[in-house]
Amino acid sequence: MTPHGRLSGILQPTFSLRSAHDVGVGDFAGFDGLLAWMQLAGQKLLMVLPLLPTAPGDSSPYSTRSAFGLNPLFIHLGWLPEGVIFTDAEKQAIDQARASKHVRYDLVFPVKNAALERAFAAFEAQGPSARAREFDHWALDNRGWLDGYALYAALSEAFTRKPWWEWPTGLATRDPKALEVARSEHRKRVRYHQWLQWVAEAQWSKVRAQAKSRGILLCGDEPFIIGQDSADCWCWPQYLRRDKRLGVPPDDFSAEGQDWGLPYFDFEALEKDGDAWLKLRAKKAAATYDVRRIDHAVGYFRQYVRDAERPRGFFIPGEEPQQQARGEKNFKLLADGAGIVAEDLGVIPRFVRDTLARLGLPGYQVMRWSREDGVYRDPRHYPEVSLVTTGTHDTETLVAWWNNAPAWERETVCRVWPEMHRFSPPPERCSPEVHEALVQAALNAQSAWCILPWQDVFGETERVNTPGTVGDQNWTYRMRTEVETLCTADDTRRVAAWLARLTHEGRRA
Repeated sequence: MTPHGRLSGILQPTFSLRSAHDVGVGDFAGFDGLLAWMQLAGQKLLMVLPLLPTAPGDSSPYSTRSAFGLNPLFIHLGWLPEGVIFTDAEKQAIDQARASKHVRYDLVFPVKNAALERAFAAFEAQGPSARAREFDHWALDNRGWLDGYALYAALSEAFTRKPWWEWPTGLATRDPKALEVARSEHRKRVRYHQWLQWVAEAQWSKVRAQAKSRGILLCGDEPFIIGQDSADCWCWPQYLRRDKRLGVPPDDFSAEGQDWGLPYFDFEALEKDGDAWLKLRAKKAAATYDVRRIDHAVGYFRQYVRDAERPRGFFIPGEEPQQQARGEKNFKLLADGAGIVAEDLGVIPRFVRDTLARLGLPGYQVMRWSREDGVYRDPRHYPEVSLVTTGTHDTETLVAWWNNAPAWERETVCRVWPEMHRFSPPPERCSPEVHEALVQAALNAQSAWCILPWQDVFGETERVNTPGTVGDQNWTYRMRTEVETLCTADDTRRVAAWLARLTHEGRRA
């Protein structure tokens, strides 16, 4: 599992990068400055949130409309050979978006979409060229996922983003004649969406080269399932079924459980076809990242679904031996030739964690949640084959957690975590000394890998997302400092030196 030894890294969403050359949202060009700072700080692993395509105007990286490809939102306009010229109104919008503390998607999306449209028009106007031939070859090589995705995206536009099951019957049911007509009628828009994916992949390849040159691994976040209105549900309805709704069962936090309203995998149908779709997805993801965080790992063992006959829900498969066999088979497939971290948070059966451990696949240790019988575990006794973290994109930051935690929680942490022993009584506020000790506790954990959210490194309180809420407070967090100055500004250099010291003391590469 850990061929790279003990190492630590940073969690930072792509949209959170701040650069002097973006249009108000992080993009692929912002990574080099962050990677340079990480090298200075001794960090070897960068984890990002999903980079998959989302619907136009949707800010959540988890509202994916395909299990393949990249989000065109992250294309850096300055890297386009065709060049981009902005209108005066767009320049004003960019200035306003850049100056904002948060991502202003209302300004960013229109500017970026218009600029990409113009760049594509310029690309097409060049006619036959070496660059055009390169694109055509790439599109041919990726047709297994690209053709269906691009047609879906073009038709979604044509039908004003109505879900695919509300399209004309011939298209909704993928009648071959209707599809042939649609490909011809929407040829230009299909090609545009293919071009966006080609450009995005080329730019991400540049990021991967930058990371490799600095000795940093890139870790992607792979959602378990894709939304109902997605290219995959439309192209492969026999695998991603909509006759039941995916969710989670009742637990201590929810008496009714959760109904996510998402499709579920028909793993039996996948298996009959040689798991071709799962293998294609795994191969594409493995070519995109060095390591993948597999979201909702338990779903590959068993799925909790609801339908009209059983609204309270049930597991498929229903029996533990079948669940265990399915999970082991799926994770062997997913991990073939690739690094895997299994997101095993929440109520997880013991056999799931036992199976992952037997396969040598690390699970998660979120320190504030890692307890046994209500008692915190000493991080120095965590499983070596695990990933320890101070928080996730869905939690409040480390400082906010400490400041808001009940007294008994702080007292228990100070009693159990060795780095916190010296604080008695536990301070109610997270001082710089407490902050350092909490970060030390993570870096000193026995877990082979450690991930620190950017805000937890810098002692910030602004979170990335608050689950169960909708609003401008979610998915809009931006770094305070531009990436170009991370390695030169006194404050960020001091933090890098501090983190490098703690990392070295924690015996991490």
